[in-house]
Amino acid sequence: MGEITTPKTKNSIRTIDILDNLLPYLQEQYKLTGKKKSYVFLNKHDEHYYDIKRIRDSKWKNLLKECEIDYRTIYQMRHTFATVMIENNEDILWVSNMLGHADASMTLQMYAKYRKREGIKRASFLGAI
Repeated sequence: MGEITTPKTKNSIRTIDILDNLLPYLQEQYKLTGKKKSYVFLNKHDEHYYDIKRIRDSKWKNLLKECEIDYRTIYQMRHTFATVMIENNEDILWVSNMLGHADASMTLQMYAKYRKREGIKRASFLGAI
């Protein structure tokens, strides 16, 4: 509620990769707001967002409606990210790190059920032996 503190868990203190396709959008946003303050995203009063409810009510719901997407919580996008990455065979250790999981076993336990398994040739490296 407007107070800057450390994250709630030790694993939450980590470096998050910026995906290459997002970088131009963040750079454009930074040109608009980053030079004014140390935050990239600011509200209409040039203040940082300190309450998820305000983001949800002022931006998120409108964005989903504009994109004709059924309402879902912002937190659900975390699950969408993980699922899409795993479905597309992204490195599980990288996904686990991005989510802040203590290890890949937690990530696999939560998301392995979403991994596409059909049509994948197994042990193809054995053909080279």
